[in-house]
Amino acid sequence: MKLIESNIYRITNLMGFTPNKVIIESEPDNKNEYYLKRIVDLLQFNRLYNSENKINLNKIQQFAKENLIDFGLLERGMVKLLKLKGNRKLNLSEFFSELIKSLEKRHSHINIGKPETNDEFSFEPQEPSVVPKKVYKEELYYLQIELLKLQEWLNKTGKTVIIVFEGRDSAGKGSTIKKFTENMNPRNYNVIALGIPTPEERKNWWDRYRSQIQKGKINLFDRSWYNRGLIEPVMGYGNPEEYENFMDNVEGFEEDLVKDGNFLFKLWFSIEKETQQNRFDMRQKSQLKYWKYSPNDEKMQDLWDRFTEFKEKLFDKTSTVNNPWVVIDSNDKKISGLNSIRYVLQNIPYEDKNKKILNQYYPEALSVLNPK
Repeated sequence: MKLIESNIYRITNLMGFTPNKVIIESEPDNKNEYYLKRIVDLLQFNRLYNSENKINLNKIQQFAKENLIDFGLLERGMVKLLKLKGNRKLNLSEFFSELIKSLEKRHSHINIGKPETNDEFSFEPQEPSVVPKKVYKEELYYLQIELLKLQEWLNKTGKTVIIVFEGRDSAGKGSTIKKFTENMNPRNYNVIALGIPTPEERKNWWDRYRSQIQKGKINLFDRSWYNRGLIEPVMGYGNPEEYENFMDNVEGFEEDLVKDGNFLFKLWFSIEKETQQNRFDMRQKSQLKYWKYSPNDEKMQDLWDRFTEFKEKLFDKTSTVNNPWVVIDSNDKKISGLNSIRYVLQNIPYEDKNKKILNQYYPEALSVLNPK
């Protein structure tokens, strides 16, 4: 038996309300059936469970038999969607349409069977993915060609791209940066992963990061100026005055970056607590990635709720019209990598775009946060 919310408690809590009833309920062995029921409850609660959406869910359920869809991921994506402003009925219809197109694409490339859990020649354990290996390799190949086109366009125009990679430890920031850069000219990109700031850098917080940006290149921040609004207060570093000063001035700092002609993207990689612990365990066992593990990793499991509290404050204050947070579900690293590259490429006007490959994203795992 597992302590979880009753249907009404769970749904209203997800949607931002706070009822007070909790009951004991058992979780079924079949997780897809379990999450499908939760999705139906979610739609019924929002008065969106009509004949059209029932047909859409039936179509999607057929792909679950081939392990092409994770209904837990789908539920999280739908909760984010229903929180967005605008016509929810229309948003949901477009969402299902894009999702079914994506699933048909995945289906057309799969050898019917279980999802890939290990690369053929890998000595290290690999995480499972609902994306068939052939689909993933094909999409990444064509997306990396698009990144080379972007690189050439930046050389030609002198424009600058700044990408912020944020999220919890082990969320997939580093592996996604690798997907961006592995076939690019090293002279034309700049990965920034700063260590502990010096006392002088603490006093000149904005300059610490602005000075790292290289004009005419793709600048990828593996954690960023948002350390002050997230890691420092969660871990007890810094002081309240520094935190408040940061929260009051970060919007202006980012507006200045955009006014200078830079393209700024803020990507947030979102994972579940269980996923984080599994990745910590894999790090400790890996002979290639053990160095990524530190005592602070386990602290992050203990501080999960505190991290969530500061994350929500960050979203509320710093997701703006011009510089919104883009939340990418990263429990499936293949999906998050492909979605991240697509989002960036879709929003830069470089030449000779392959619109077909750019439009084939995974809608259940990407959400642009509305500004408050």
